[in-house]
Amino acid sequence: MDTNIEILGDQEETLGTAEDLREEIAVEVVQHEVVGSHVKIEFETSKGLCTGYYFVNELGHEELNMEPDSVIILTNLFPDYYGAYINSLNRDWVDIDLSVKYDGCPEYKIYNRHVVL
Repeated sequence: MDTNIEILGDQEETLGTAEDLREEIAVEVVQHEVVGSHVKIEFETSKGLCTGYYFVNELGHEELNMEPDSVIILTNLFPDYYGAYINSLNRDWVDIDLSVKYDGCPEYKIYNRHVVL
């Protein structure tokens, strides 16, 4: 009785091939932000997905133009919602600006960023 179990086939289906990985990396290189780029971002809140857009500037603290549905989500979560910004120190995070100042601002990790050409 042969007790060897072949798992390589299952792993290839789950993880993809080396060629797939090379293609992903090539696509990622194309997505660099440069000053003036128009960028679409998405982040997940407890009330749903939020989508916003910004133009890359030299200061690195861009204000997001949120889609109307996203503004509704954010005002439901934070009645004092005043706006949203890309975090200038860590561009993978969105800072939520509130009209009433608290100790620290709510922030969300960006999970999808797309440079619109």
